[in-house]
Amino acid sequence: MSENRKPRRILSPSQACHGLLLCLATLFLVACQVAIPPLETPAPPAVADESPTPIEAESESSEVSVPASPGLIQLLDPLDEPEYYCVDVPGFGRSLNLQGALTAHTCKPRADDEMFNFNFPSAGHISMPAYDLCVEASGEESGSTLQLAGCSDANLQQFRYHENGQIRLEQITADGELCLTVGPEPGEPTRGPSHLRRTLTLENCSQVDESRALWTVGSPNVATGEP
Repeated sequence: MSENRKPRRILSPSQACHGLLLCLATLFLVACQVAIPPLETPAPPAVADESPTPIEAESESSEVSVPASPGLIQLLDPLDEPEYYCVDVPGFGRSLNLQGALTAHTCKPRADDEMFNFNFPSAGHISMPAYDLCVEASGEESGSTLQLAGCSDANLQQFRYHENGQIRLEQITADGELCLTVGPEPGEPTRGPSHLRRTLTLENCSQVDESRALWTVGSPNVATGEP
């Protein structure tokens, strides 16, 4: 009994060639995928760390905010004056000398010639609102005095009040950092009742006795440290 067999299909030369090309093309695509690595997603650009350096942080934290209203610039240590020393304009009343060198004088709470604004009219200034003038150093060396002058952006009018109580000239000088300092001489009696006066200069911060160079700023009244 004979079997019914389907006749075998014989590919023509053109069909065989076409199939071979398809096979080669497939192999080529597979080889390309293996050879070419996938594109890597670029990493996001690094963001600069904007946190302050230790030096910047120390500089920012060393400055103390002060009241916006006028007040005394008072020495923390009373020295030989139980009523304490404050930065003062020489003279009084009609004899007030706005061109004279500032002194350390017995505090006179709420007196116009002892009321100063720190950081006004701009940062670094020490102004005297009653006379619309600013404190200015006479020079950049130890022993320089201070006087009042029209407010400007001059370096000699730029000061900072630090957390340790020093009032420093902002500019670093050949003599180092300079601090507002009361003279070492005993208080000199003035015309006022029991009032005393001492010299006031800028001295090297690292070489002065702290008792003559630490201040409290902004209170209209004497700060005695008592509760």
